Amino acid sequence: MMLDLLLSTAVNTAQIQLVAQSQSSTIYLSISTTQSTRPNCVTYIAKNTTGRQVRDIQVNRRDLQGKIYKSYLMGSLSVGKTIAFDMCDSSFVNVEAKQ
Repeated sequence: MMLDLLLSTAVNTAQIQLVAQSQSSTIYLSISTTQSTRPNCVTYIAKNTTGRQVRDIQVNRRDLQGKIYKSYLMGSLSVGKTIAFDMCDSSFVNVEAKQ
């Protein structure tokens, strides 16, 4: 009887975690730019204007064949906070995060 209860609780916890993960939506952070201190580079500044903390922040870039790939920036970003990064090519597409 005790074993059944433990297994039942574990399944319910896993189900709750899956539901929470599936409800995460991808959002795109607002971007501003400025001239970098590095030659031939641009500083991109992503700001969280969503009203909620976001997580799993990634920059989307396009390679020479047109394929988009992601580069990890940081784990989370609080409301109103920014993250700045330099790019020295023209591959920038956008910055996405999970909410």
